[in-house]
Amino acid sequence: MDSVLNLSLIGLLAGFILSIPVAGPINILITTNALLGKLRYCIMVAIGASIIEFFYVLIIVFGIVSLYELYKPFVPYLIFAGSIILLIVGTRVIRTKLDLTNVNLKEIVKDKIANKGGLTTGIFINLTNPSLFLGWLSSTFIIFSLASSLNLNTGGLDIIVKENLDTINKINSQSKLNGKIENKIVESTNNHNNDNNLNPLVLSLVYASSLSIGSFIWLNLYARTIVKYRNKLKISLISWIIRVLGLGLIMIGIFLLYSSIKIFIS
Repeated sequence: MDSVLNLSLIGLLAGFILSIPVAGPINILITTNALLGKLRYCIMVAIGASIIEFFYVLIIVFGIVSLYELYKPFVPYLIFAGSIILLIVGTRVIRTKLDLTNVNLKEIVKDKIANKGGLTTGIFINLTNPSLFLGWLSSTFIIFSLASSLNLNTGGLDIIVKENLDTINKINSQSKLNGKIENKIVESTNNHNNDNNLNPLVLSLVYASSLSIGSFIWLNLYARTIVKYRNKLKISLISWIIRVLGLGLIMIGIFLLYSSIKIFIS
């Protein structure tokens, strides 16, 4: 149970801290809608984003060989879909018009229609963001390397993650993955399941769940903080910030669109 406790704490801290940067699409989307007072929408976006992060991290620390091979061919299509979604969302954000006479910055928008679509938006934005997968892969490797240096018991997941990262590098550097590599990872994963450690799948579930919860906690606190203190800002300033953030989403969408076209051409 020592490894379960360690993985829970590591996951919570990693999910919370690594979700703090506000330059990503999810954080920009939450910032924009929180300034509008749409707290419920922001929370649903955070839940949707955290769900996808759970599955991404679970894949990273368990069963990555077969799943990543299936996932990789769809990457350019996911990038393309993600770019379209961000372009649409960014355009809608920029076109958002605040009624300067009726806006009450002390009230939270409770209208169900105004808060509709947060969950699906959070899911699709993270699902169509392959860079998120690779980002969590490298972050998880660093996190487990740090845990190993501190002699924290992770139930052998630190070794599995390192092997998974090596496998990803080999998949990306070769047209096909040698079957021996896959067998080696599977065998190595099984070797970690001994009398002193829980099954790697159980440990992976613990870590992925904790990390997604930590990520949601940050996004939830972030949204609530903006909603609470937005009355300190002028309506005109909020309107300007929202347009800048919308432009940021469009720029990210254009970059992803360019990246997907580049992959298709090559």
